[in-house]
Amino acid sequence: MEFITFKDLNKLRSIINAISTGIEVKEIIDSAGTTLAGLFDFSVFGVLLKEGPTLHLFQEETCPPDFTQAVVKNMLKVFSVLEEEPIEMERLTLRVEKGKWKNRQRVMDPQASLKSHLTLPLVIEGEIIGCTSINSDQANMYNISRLQFFSVFGYQMAASLRHIQRFSTVKKEAIYDPLTNLFNRRHFEEALSLETKKALEGESNLSLIMVDIDHFKRVNDTFGHDGGDEVLRKVASLLKNSVRQHDTVARYGGEEFVLLLPGATLDPTSTVAERIRRLVESTPFNMGQTQIRMTVSLGISNFPAHRVRSKEELVKMADLALYEAKRGGRNRVCIYQG
Repeated sequence: MEFITFKDLNKLRSIINAISTGIEVKEIIDSAGTTLAGLFDFSVFGVLLKEGPTLHLFQEETCPPDFTQAVVKNMLKVFSVLEEEPIEMERLTLRVEKGKWKNRQRVMDPQASLKSHLTLPLVIEGEIIGCTSINSDQANMYNISRLQFFSVFGYQMAASLRHIQRFSTVKKEAIYDPLTNLFNRRHFEEALSLETKKALEGESNLSLIMVDIDHFKRVNDTFGHDGGDEVLRKVASLLKNSVRQHDTVARYGGEEFVLLLPGATLDPTSTVAERIRRLVESTPFNMGQTQIRMTVSLGISNFPAHRVRSKEELVKMADLALYEAKRGGRNRVCIYQG
């Protein structure tokens, strides 16, 4: 019979502290994967999250592929039974981090097989959010005391992950528009302040595109707000897919959107705007059994081309250019002329 020592309790306390102070999911899992090696002798430590699904594995650098596959299959089987929703390996995102644990002095046999494991569901408030496991190539590695220790760890792991999930949800609600899933105006204003400051101080290019859906009121009047919402979501998706990953795309209000392009000069910005105009014009919008066509008008401003002195001027110039596009007949791109 194995006795629990004060040293073991202190190690467990250190592990719990490490995973309790993380502010991101990856940080919590990384902390667990590295600190658990001080308390458990394992070949592979794994965490399977419900969202994704993503399976994070921390394993010995000498761990053979077949052993890894056995661990993955075992965790998927356990999780599928608990969730009553089978997960296929093809749909799994596998993230592996290899290391050399201090408490393992030997190199794993290339033919090693999974002989011992503890696999526990990560349960918090009655909901299964994933599962976690430690796995060994040695038989009879884990007894009841190890299970008790791992259960305490599992509970804290679940609590920490749920806290992060809730924090992420609140953060997402604070910066995203719930209808289009684009950034909201509040986040855009923050990004605008930051990028304008960087552009003005570093004399680097910064472009802004204002986008307005033409005759949007007709859609609401004809197909109702559900039809209008569908148009907004579709246009938002087209905008998001038309720019670079580090560009900011936000819903500015109503049927108006804004794109912030750091480092972009006028020529490529005009190319992007024209591509968006043509894309929207050529995309069918399904309104039940009816297909309609939509167009957008776009206005562009740029620093330093337009001698912008503040973020407010950058927005105002793009807005004036958008007004010219509307006045000129809509479905067109206009650059601020001064």
